[in-house]
Amino acid sequence: MTINRSTDGMEISTYRKPTSTKITIQHTSNHPQDHKDAAYRYYISRRITLPNTERARIQEWKYILNTAQHNGFPMHKIIDMEKKEIAKNRDKRSKTNEKQVQKKWVTFTYHSPIIRKVTNLFNNTEVRIAFKATNTIYQQLAKKTQNKNPSRIYEVKCNTCNKKCVGQSGIPITIRHKEHIRYIRSNNTTSAYAAHILNNRHEYGTAENTLKLIHPYRKGQKMNNWENLYIQIKYTANRTDLSLNNR
Repeated sequence: MTINRSTDGMEISTYRKPTSTKITIQHTSNHPQDHKDAAYRYYISRRITLPNTERARIQEWKYILNTAQHNGFPMHKIIDMEKKEIAKNRDKRSKTNEKQVQKKWVTFTYHSPIIRKVTNLFNNTEVRIAFKATNTIYQQLAKKTQNKNPSRIYEVKCNTCNKKCVGQSGIPITIRHKEHIRYIRSNNTTSAYAAHILNNRHEYGTAENTLKLIHPYRKGQKMNNWENLYIQIKYTANRTDLSLNNR
């Protein structure tokens, strides 16, 4: 609120920062209509309730119409909105002493205007509907990273005897391979592959030469069954009894 002194007395008007812009949610955007109208309902309600002078009210109304036009809103919609706000404000004053019924708020995700067919069923009940948008700025700008195969079964072979170890990993298998190499270099027999290399004094190789993805699958009992199956297949084919610790 801004208070200016003039020769006619004191004038009260709406204050706006110098950095204020006329940007609201565009009328054509796929947001709930309530969200798009919220800014204008607030502007109109403030214009009606604040004790502004008549000249300030006219200036504020011109600002509201100009802002609405800038964001693609039809003028008749803003005019209708003003009429509803005036009527609502009048009814609110007349019902000040009446007991209000406590209503419960429920949130619906707004995908399209079709959702109104559901929410309209609650119009004559004590349930009030609020919408939340799905196409937020964060969702539009944030980089979405998808890990389609968060877990996998893999094999890594010995460079000396070509025996193959089968295991499962919840992290990228290249990182898991580096862990095996770190165990070897630190003389740690935590993994079966490291134990085989250290106990037999065999050579290990790079991930490009010794690492292979066998089967991507999500963690769980089925993945354990797949791992056991591949261990049996490798044992039959290569007569190896090596298996890696689950990760």
